[in-house]
Amino acid sequence: MSPPLTSRTDDDPPAGRRQAAGLPFARNAVRRVLGRLFGGPPFDPTVDPGDPGLTGPGSASWQVIGEPAAIAGGIRGLLVQVAHPLAMAGVHDHSAFRDDPLGRLQRTSAYVTTTTFGSTREALAVSQRVRAVHPRIHGVAPDGRRYRADDPRLLTWVSIALTSSFLAAHRVWAPYTLEDEDAFVREQSEIAALLDPRVDVRGLLADLTAQGELRARRVHLPMIADGTLPTTTAGLEEVLARYDTELGINRQGREALAFLKRPPIPLVARGGYRSLLTGAIGSLTPRLQAALEVRWGPARSRVAVAQAQAALTSMRTAVGTSPSVQVAEARATATN
Repeated sequence: MSPPLTSRTDDDPPAGRRQAAGLPFARNAVRRVLGRLFGGPPFDPTVDPGDPGLTGPGSASWQVIGEPAAIAGGIRGLLVQVAHPLAMAGVHDHSAFRDDPLGRLQRTSAYVTTTTFGSTREALAVSQRVRAVHPRIHGVAPDGRRYRADDPRLLTWVSIALTSSFLAAHRVWAPYTLEDEDAFVREQSEIAALLDPRVDVRGLLADLTAQGELRARRVHLPMIADGTLPTTTAGLEEVLARYDTELGINRQGREALAFLKRPPIPLVARGGYRSLLTGAIGSLTPRLQAALEVRWGPARSRVAVAQAQAALTSMRTAVGTSPSVQVAEARATATN
């Protein structure tokens, strides 16, 4: 059940400007640390002036992904993905997370940030790059089942793990209520649907008119049209429930979970990361905690969530408005 939604009044600041400007010295220090973890800006704000991107200013996705709570949401999304053995088989067999953990984190972050805040062409280009890798990611899981990264069912799991986690993090830790949660689910599913091999991303990249049609939701996306990917919060809950019998952690998942608990990140970031990780674990549903063999009681989960709230409040105060929101807004309102 979603929490009750509140309406924003005309006196409220617009989405993307609800955070303070931040504290200059602390802001720069925190952003340097975040840059070491997640990499530099993954899109060029000077490209395609006037282009709003796939979702655009004021969208639900800009509100959610531009909020510091999204960092905890991203960690939560990785935890949820660990709960599916086939997803973990692909990561274990084909990912560089053991040899280049920060590189993989930065590539994942770049995909989410670019598809949300980049221009339409940049979002399509990064989707095309991810799709080019997927055919090479296939194999056999320890339980004998075959997997492939471009399987619509596995694509859906990876997508809803992130969408549900970003939404859960916003509900728990953001300082304002998202007005239209269904819009966030729809926008994120439409982005994920571009990873479907049946969608002509190359053709969309070459056709500015088609890009406008895509933004207007007049391009056929099979995974949206057939209901594979959800477009409402109720649909998101229904799709998540369909995976319940498939969830559980195996040796590969335990290895990935152990890595997430102690990644080789800069010393200065470890305390904050630990707070966000334990908060993300505490925010998981009992079903997901059980799938990860996490045996926390409700009291411990509540304490972990509260500690993450304190860390995110400090980060929000120090950092202020997301740089990605700022530069994306400037690009969207620029003229040639």
